[in-house]
Amino acid sequence: MMQHAGDHEEIKLYLLGNLSEDIGKRVEERLLTEESFFEELLIAEVELIDEYVAGDLSGGDRLRFEQHFLLTPERRQKLGFAQALRRYTSALPEPSESELAQVRPATAGTTWWAVRLRAFWSGQPRALRAAVALALVVVVAGAMWLYRPRTQPAQTFATLTLTASASNRADAVQASRVKLSPGDVALRVYLTPPEPPSLSARYRVELDNDAGETKLLEIEGQDTRSVSVFIPATQLARGRYALRLFMADAGKAERRAGGSYFFAVE
Repeated sequence: MMQHAGDHEEIKLYLLGNLSEDIGKRVEERLLTEESFFEELLIAEVELIDEYVAGDLSGGDRLRFEQHFLLTPERRQKLGFAQALRRYTSALPEPSESELAQVRPATAGTTWWAVRLRAFWSGQPRALRAAVALALVVVVAGAMWLYRPRTQPAQTFATLTLTASASNRADAVQASRVKLSPGDVALRVYLTPPEPPSLSARYRVELDNDAGETKLLEIEGQDTRSVSVFIPATQLARGRYALRLFMADAGKAERRAGGSYFFAVE
């Protein structure tokens, strides 16, 4: 059954958490009973992700996207695929006129098909193009996993979730303890700041050890609840450590995100 334009907009508002409770329940009932309505939701998800990655969402919709839409792991995974694809396509150089001349086929028939194909693809709705692109990313990732070397040993990680402490003194708080197994190659730490992280902000994490040494850590990922980092096991001897989280919104100066995050390696 063909959906009305009003249904599509209502689904988008539902995905952004911008509907009243009564209307939201009505949408959920239709999703359970109408297959075509559920298919419309999948299309709307792709469109919202595409608009977010392209920077086309308004400030209010962008905030609702980060705080409501991205609550499910599946949607965060789709966003990661879309961002990876955009980074890849943005890195591709534009072909020069000489390169275009070299790939122009000698026969008019081939040229005609190339032009028709490009015209057809450009004329498709953005949601369809985004869905196809995301599907290609999933297929490529699956193929890489399927044909990865089977002799590669499995890597294991220790995990730790930390909340910010108001104190900056390690001896004034009870540090979380973690014990690394011989097979652990790294420690994955989830930092939960006092304010929910913003996906549009840039984060930086510093690691301090007992000797007073400071190391800059690479951000592994972030969502609406935490920021995660990897610390190689080779950098973690027994002792106490402190992590400091910094953030910078677009156009604003960097600032400290909460206090310090303390842990001890046994």
